[in-house]
Amino acid sequence: MSSMKRICLLVLAFVVMTNIEAQNVVNDTVCRPRVGVVLCGGGAKGFAHIRILKKIEEAGIPIDYIGGTSIGSIIGGLYAVGYDPDMMEELVRKQDWNTIIYDRIPDRMMPIEDKMESAKYITTMQVKHGKVKVGESLVDGVYVNLLLSRLMLPARDVTDFRQLPVPFFCMGTDIEKACEYEMNGGSLSRSIRASMAIPFFFRPIRYDNRLLIDGGMVNNFPVRNMQEKGLDIIIGIDLEDYNIAADSIDSSVSLLTNMMNLSSLEQTEYGRQNCDIYIRPDLHGRNMMSFGDFDSILIYGEQAAESMFPRLKRLGDSLHSIADFEVVRPHVQPVDSLYVTDIDVRCLSDAQGRQYVRREFGKVFPSMMSVDDIERAVLRLKASGSFDDLWYEVVGSHDDGDVIVLHGTEKTDQSFSFAIHFDSDYGIGALVNYSLLGKGNRFKRHTFDLDVNVAENPYVRARITKRDGRFFRHGAEFYSTYMKLDQFDDSKITNSYRIRNYKFDVFTQYTESDIQTLRLGAAGEFFHIEDRIGNFELDNDYEFYPYLFMHYYLNSEDLTAYARRGWKINTLLKCIFSDHVSWSFQADVQKTVYVARRHSLKFGGVLGSKFGPNSVPKPYLYFVGGQSKMQYFNNIIPFYGMKFIEDVVNYATYAKMAWQWNIYRELYSVLTVNLGYMNNNFDQWFDQDSFVIGTGLTFGLNTFAGPIELSMSTSNVNSSLVGFLNVGYWF
Repeated sequence: MSSMKRICLLVLAFVVMTNIEAQNVVNDTVCRPRVGVVLCGGGAKGFAHIRILKKIEEAGIPIDYIGGTSIGSIIGGLYAVGYDPDMMEELVRKQDWNTIIYDRIPDRMMPIEDKMESAKYITTMQVKHGKVKVGESLVDGVYVNLLLSRLMLPARDVTDFRQLPVPFFCMGTDIEKACEYEMNGGSLSRSIRASMAIPFFFRPIRYDNRLLIDGGMVNNFPVRNMQEKGLDIIIGIDLEDYNIAADSIDSSVSLLTNMMNLSSLEQTEYGRQNCDIYIRPDLHGRNMMSFGDFDSILIYGEQAAESMFPRLKRLGDSLHSIADFEVVRPHVQPVDSLYVTDIDVRCLSDAQGRQYVRREFGKVFPSMMSVDDIERAVLRLKASGSFDDLWYEVVGSHDDGDVIVLHGTEKTDQSFSFAIHFDSDYGIGALVNYSLLGKGNRFKRHTFDLDVNVAENPYVRARITKRDGRFFRHGAEFYSTYMKLDQFDDSKITNSYRIRNYKFDVFTQYTESDIQTLRLGAAGEFFHIEDRIGNFELDNDYEFYPYLFMHYYLNSEDLTAYARRGWKINTLLKCIFSDHVSWSFQADVQKTVYVARRHSLKFGGVLGSKFGPNSVPKPYLYFVGGQSKMQYFNNIIPFYGMKFIEDVVNYATYAKMAWQWNIYRELYSVLTVNLGYMNNNFDQWFDQDSFVIGTGLTFGLNTFAGPIELSMSTSNVNSSLVGFLNVGYWF
């Protein structure tokens, strides 16, 4: 080593008051020591890295290499691409972290068939080679995939991470070989995604012929890796807790955090001992899932950097005294649109399926396409239920345009799904679904579904459908149920029924988009209604009723349990053949309007009416009351303040209005008013005696298994309060 370099390093050692061993400088044209920054993993705690990097810049310290693990790989990757700390902070603030972390695809993107059925499953297990395969993770991570693909677009033509504005590496854990794996080339977004694949939470990533999970399982603080690159000075930012007391391990998050700390303890201890400048912010109990606390985490990171700033400034001044230099940053901005020349679909093996996927992007290429539109197309494909681990990369970044390469894996042809539900009207139920896709093209073949609801009011439903091109589906369905149903008058039971129903229908369905569909069909039903009190004068024999139907359904609401915006329209017309021909029509229209950050309003109306001279059979009258969204029969009409069931009529219409308030995160309240008219006689339908008004207040909590809601309501036909409890999605 030259005498000049020795003198430089001796001066630097005195100034920063730390023991720095002389190392070879990779670039001999640079006479100053080279600086590497290492960012520890830690989930949401990693937001602290941003303001610490900002303080390092303010101290005049050049960052010649940056590396990290998990969230450290994300922040490090953003910095390496050229985002400055202010832009990184802006990007953090604008994200909906609950949606990203928990993979909450808006309901408006779900296939219309799924929205019509309304079933929401807690878990889905695929069947492979005759065995039920338990899911690899809690969430698939499609939103994380999309976010990383978007943010790394400014460096889409870089496959060697050493060629980034700041050279970069990140760490993963190779499950098969049980060792760390350093990534410094290939797809930047995919490398970072592998580095942050928290075990059991995010799906493991197939990358470079390896199966990778979060690098924090083996090396959460890769100081040794930075040393191996010949950096002279290493600044390490550590987020790990030194020790977690046993009595504080009271959740799966704290348990997983401690497991990761223990598994990478050796590398972490080495890093702590071998950093030239070591920064460890006090995060005041924030954990890896504290994504809602990014403001406070940013402040804690800034406080830690402030306490170290005199030392950082001395280092920056020393480096400038050794060699005069200027740090030039590119100040990268996010990419909003691309000139796309083609879509390369690698998530499907058959040509027809690939063409279908290309059509989902809604463009004729070459064409300009916004990144928002690209993400919406990927989310629609994910919502179809046909793919796992969908992600895209952009290649061929030249003046003549880019090619979007879509990656992913096809789901197996068989699966089991499970859901549970309880409400005060229908009781408790557990739904098991078996789904089978027939052989052939995934987008033009038969689908068989079997639902078994083991419940106080059980049912079995078997359905087979065939997709015929892009818009048409044909199908047949068998449905059987047994239901206990009481009728009330001012909270007193006036009738009690036991209903057995067997239905078979065939239909043709036209689906123009993911938000609306029209179904035409014919059905036949066997009804056996046992009147246990006798006031309804029913026969105890089975009655057969054939009918034709037309069903139109539209749903553009963003969420199932607590929609903040969108339309929902559900109409059904029946032509029933019994002793005579009779007609019935019902409609439910609802519009949700976003008002402010935490407030929205619902407006709508419900109509149920028979028309024509003939009366409809008793099973097709309108059963009014209750609050459950479970509808074993489509002629059950909910109404606040009325018990389940309080009235049975030929004619019912009412307006519904609700004010929704998102109190805090997933906690919300809904104030509802229903008012309208109900009667058996058309001429007296809108008489004063037919007027009904009901009001109710609901408190709800959204959970991964569905909403938990508690309501109290009252009406002018009921002298007592009506309580209602719902747990889980309805089916």
